[in-house]
Amino acid sequence: MPSKKQVIKTYVSKEEYAQISATAQQCSLSLSAFAKAVCLGHEIKSRTDQQARRELLKLNADQGRLGGLLKMLILDDDQNRQKAEALLEDLRKLQREIVRKVRTI
Repeated sequence: MPSKKQVIKTYVSKEEYAQISATAQQCSLSLSAFAKAVCLGHEIKSRTDQQARRELLKLNADQGRLGGLLKMLILDDDQNRQKAEALLEDLRKLQREIVRKVRTI
């Protein structure tokens, strides 16, 4: 049974085809799906952006765990309390920066 979908044909140069193909590949889309999404004005997120977001979220979680360990040190060790509190504040600043970066991606 023939498909009821319509086909759109377009002609591009070798350079244009290579660029379109590379961009579609970066977004983990087929050429057809990429062209359709672009033509319909959908926002396309690249795989690289998604990977960067995941890595930043992992880094944020690691810093959260480190902050928990520093809090334990503060409770247990009066001698190094000021240093640990300063490190904890630095971690909070870094976490806020990471969250800000993640939101821009």
